Amino acid sequence: MKLHTFLSYGGNCEQAFRFYERHLGGRITMMMTRAEQPNQNDVPPDWKNSIQYASMNLGETAFTEEPRIQVVCLP
Repeated sequence: MKLHTFLSYGGNCEQAFRFYERHLGGRITMMMTRAEQPNQNDVPPDWKNSIQYASMNLGETAFTEEPRIQVVCLP
C-alpha cells in the first residue's frame, strides 16, 4: 500500500525536505521555487526563492508540499 501525504510548511519546506532526504533516506522527485513557476511575474520579489511545489518518496509514502492547504480542526 502506498500512502500519499500532503503537507504545508511555514516557509521551511526546502530545509524540511533536505532533512528528510539526508537523515531519513527520502528521494526528492520535484522541487520548484515560485520564481520557476509559469506565472512568475505575479510573485513578489521576497517570495521568489520560496518553494511553490515539492514532492518526495520515502519508502512507500509520497510526500507533497501543498502551500494552499488549510488545516481545519473539528471537535
